[in-house]
Amino acid sequence: MNRRSTGRKNLLAVAGCAALLGMPCAAFAQVAPPLGTAAQFGALGNSGVTGSTGLGTIVNGDVGSSPTPAISNFPPSTTAFPYTVHLLNDSTVQQAHTDAIAAYNFLAAQGPGLVIADQLDAAVLTSGIYSFVSGAADLAANGTLTLNGPGIFVFQVDSALTANTGSNVVGTADPCSVFWRVGTSATLNGITFHGNVIADASITVGSTSNVAGQLLAGTGATGAVTMAGSGGNTIGGCSGPPLPPPPSLVEIPALDRAGMVLLMLVLGGAALFVLRRRRCA
Repeated sequence: MNRRSTGRKNLLAVAGCAALLGMPCAAFAQVAPPLGTAAQFGALGNSGVTGSTGLGTIVNGDVGSSPTPAISNFPPSTTAFPYTVHLLNDSTVQQAHTDAIAAYNFLAAQGPGLVIADQLDAAVLTSGIYSFVSGAADLAANGTLTLNGPGIFVFQVDSALTANTGSNVVGTADPCSVFWRVGTSATLNGITFHGNVIADASITVGSTSNVAGQLLAGTGATGAVTMAGSGGNTIGGCSGPPLPPPPSLVEIPALDRAGMVLLMLVLGGAALFVLRRRRCA
């Protein structure tokens, strides 16, 4: 089947969904991306992560940035136990950045799925792959997007994602099974937002906006996670447990020449003693 035929089918499916106003619309088969080390991060940047001021933002997941480890406003923003703020571009953050890029590409390779309208207000969706007519996704001020049912949701946002002030994402879907691949930047100013956002550029979370999911920014050349305002909000809830530190090696001091000679004499004497006892037995 050629691309033109596939496009016609997608448009017919969109028209069918539009005709069934208020009814849930399903898309195509989809697979959650392997996140690797990025799975333990609540906020991961490329050029930095800025926490909110005032009451601060609580992040349920690690916080870090690679290759530029510019972390600011932590505190007053914090990570929930047992997660960590990585102030350096350590090996964990480096690997997480690499894995976030792989996850972005993994999602992109799954294709556009069902093409839907850019405006998500009043939409009711079940699991599947969705993309947008103009490549952008917008949830208007005070608008509501409903995600219902089990399974994986993949949103292919080729340009910008915007959740405006007062908007909400609701429904029975598991927020940790919702993935937003964003080709440029995401701005999340709503009251609640569900899903893991993996953006090629930056991610901005507004004051008092709560996100149930992970924020992985800067899979492209640059990109930061910015938590605007005076805090009092939360981010995370989908991060896996942090990796345990590698076991420390106990160093045994090297023996000098005299110590080696003494050790050989002791071992030799012990062996000779055992041999004599066997002969006498």
